[in-house]
Amino acid sequence: DLRKADAIEIVIGQGAKPGGGGMLLGQKINPRVAQMRTLPEGVDQRSACRHPDWTGSDDLTIKIQELRELTDWQKPIYVKVGASRTFNDVKLAVHAGADVVVVDGMQGGTAATQAVFIEHVGIPTLAAVRQAVDALEDMNMKGKVQLIISGGVRTGADVAKALAMGADAVSIGQAVLMALGCNSETYVQHGEHYSAIEDYAALGTAPGYCHHCHTGKCPVGVTTQDEKLEQRLEPEVGARRVKNYLQTLNMELTTIARACGKQNVHHLEREDLVALTVEAAAMAQIPLAGTDWIPGMSRGWSSNG
Repeated sequence: DLRKADAIEIVIGQGAKPGGGGMLLGQKINPRVAQMRTLPEGVDQRSACRHPDWTGSDDLTIKIQELRELTDWQKPIYVKVGASRTFNDVKLAVHAGADVVVVDGMQGGTAATQAVFIEHVGIPTLAAVRQAVDALEDMNMKGKVQLIISGGVRTGADVAKALAMGADAVSIGQAVLMALGCNSETYVQHGEHYSAIEDYAALGTAPGYCHHCHTGKCPVGVTTQDEKLEQRLEPEVGARRVKNYLQTLNMELTTIARACGKQNVHHLEREDLVALTVEAAAMAQIPLAGTDWIPGMSRGWSSNG
């Protein structure tokens, strides 16, 4: 029942594989998953790279309208896009009626696509956030439609930079999985640590390099439906790790904000930023450190006006 949800997210694309679909292997569709998702048990399920009933932005507008009617206009609608043609995609999402636009950069993690997608498709999060903010400002919708940035956000410094660039919030995925225990050498059961190295080796990988979520054979029990492997993730232990991670991230963020003279992290702004490389300055459209130069703009231009 959609009316029980806190929000509804329409996923158009993912930063690590924009324009690409996915595959949920049948071995991961156990009776429980099959019941939850109304799928046949044990059968591979293909996720298409596009919604077959959408041929343009008008169809997205119709779908958002349908979802609003189904939820009595009580639930916010998110539209998530993989960073590619970010400026135009954000405009289309806003035009379709999204309350929130989520832009996912290419540094976002995934264990369900080809290496060529991960390395060569999409654009960096740094470039995407600037284009997304430009699109909202061009439509005079900055502050009216919320912007969430994701894709490689791992530290408080990453969050601070995203907020200073104009994002309203960030979304964190892989970093939380790592805090939960993903790719760890050991797992905890009944207060004791046990080595998972042999299980990684059986998959042909090692701790820190495992991208075998799709197999359902996670050595530390994070991404699996195997009842035996599931026992390797103790919820209380994992929750404590995630709590520590988020608290540390928040401390880093607030420390940076205070260092910039801000009483609120949402008061961070572009004037608090400089770039350390010409490439970063060009993508973010902020001055190169030690200069007032922004690549692509006339020398002498200052971010202060």
